Amino acid sequence: MSAELLESLKSKLLQLECHFTWGLKNNFIDIEDYEERMHNEIKFAEMKSVYHCYNRLAYASHLKGNYEEALARLQKAEESIRKDHANDADQHSVVNYGNFAWVYYYRDRKTESENYLQKVQNICKKLGSPSLYTVPLAEVYGEKGWTLLSFCRSYYVEAAECFEKALKENPIDPECNTGYAVALYRLETPVYVKCIPEQSKSLPQLKRSLAVNPNDTLCMVLLGLKLQDFGKQREGLEYIEQALQKSPDVPHVIRYVAKFLRKYGSIDMSLDLLNKALEKTPNSAFLHHQVGICYKQKMFHLRDTATNPRRHSREIGNLIRNGIYHFELAAELKPQFHYALLDLATMYKQAHHFEKVEECFKKLYDIPSHTPENLQEIHVDYALFLLKNKKLESNAVLYFKEGLKIKNPSKSRCLCSSNLLKIAERKLYINPKDSTALGILGFVHLQNEKKSQAIDCYKKALQYDPDNVEYLNALTELQLSL
Repeated sequence: MSAELLESLKSKLLQLECHFTWGLKNNFIDIEDYEERMHNEIKFAEMKSVYHCYNRLAYASHLKGNYEEALARLQKAEESIRKDHANDADQHSVVNYGNFAWVYYYRDRKTESENYLQKVQNICKKLGSPSLYTVPLAEVYGEKGWTLLSFCRSYYVEAAECFEKALKENPIDPECNTGYAVALYRLETPVYVKCIPEQSKSLPQLKRSLAVNPNDTLCMVLLGLKLQDFGKQREGLEYIEQALQKSPDVPHVIRYVAKFLRKYGSIDMSLDLLNKALEKTPNSAFLHHQVGICYKQKMFHLRDTATNPRRHSREIGNLIRNGIYHFELAAELKPQFHYALLDLATMYKQAHHFEKVEECFKKLYDIPSHTPENLQEIHVDYALFLLKNKKLESNAVLYFKEGLKIKNPSKSRCLCSSNLLKIAERKLYINPKDSTALGILGFVHLQNEKKSQAIDCYKKALQYDPDNVEYLNALTELQLSL
């Protein structure tokens, strides 16, 4: 095939709605962990979208460059569609056929690629789509939403938008209602300034999903957790118990039930459930992380409440070692699991393994897909480690500043601000003419949009350090902005 025809084929392929055109970046995931999660979803599937998982696995095969495996997985997706969606197979096949077309294109089998392009075109014509290569179907938007949701947090907003589009096409689609609820729940979860129930978008959507599908145990456990966040423990517990009764052997249900119980104060019950789930899915990074959190909480509780800490030192040491073991496993199974690495760093600090703490933060800073919240957490945790454990105040200040620069309201940003203020105030108490302290105050006021106070601080700092370029530049920019 000539270069011109190849380019023409590729331009058509780029118009398809499928995994190869959704902008999924391979450096955002660990492929082995991703494949493990997809296999677990297939094994414990409670919905009829098993073909989604096979399509995602095929794309993972593409990321590895294994196109024979990709084709085998796409064929399994097609078989699943024919089996579970016999009455409307075409609507569920659009993404699958698009993936086939791309895989054959990469294998230089252009005739087969064009054949699958034609299949997509036939479906589009049959369904009256204005486009030859895309069709506005709830099934397509839904599959894209679930795919984005399965990849990483960076795609959650786009995933929610996909489910919104899907529900406009089919408001009572159970899987899209669930997907939308999960996306909204995950988007709300990391916000530390907690909203009230009336402000929550996920709360009504979780209830709507259960109205559409009363047996949706995933939404049951998430609704239970959301109610717990709002202080409605008893109401939340009812949903948790109902979910566990309906799906006692499904790991992704058990793990959220265990999370509820841990937050409820029943840590040993949580551990029992998590260990049972690990018997079914021993390579689940999420489960190992949750087990580690249980040991971490038990350790801090014992350390903080023991009247004679020395008497409990062996037990505390065992809890630290158990926590480290499970956090290490979680981070090994999912190298970009930033929460696991942060918790692992915390436990290494408790064990005084400071070199390993540094290794954790190096890995954290190397992760390419950080959200603003995640990056703020890393900055503040590393700064506190430098400040409290290594006694490197000036280095800590640099990382507190980096966290404060990120204009994202969060608990971590507040901690950056408050720690910088404490450092500056302590230094000024010792020496009221400390230009470094005045410069820190100026920086904090600047980042918090208090320009007049920032100008005053920088002017005072320049009185005692008149040649400081940082203060001069900041003052000049501030004065020009007024």
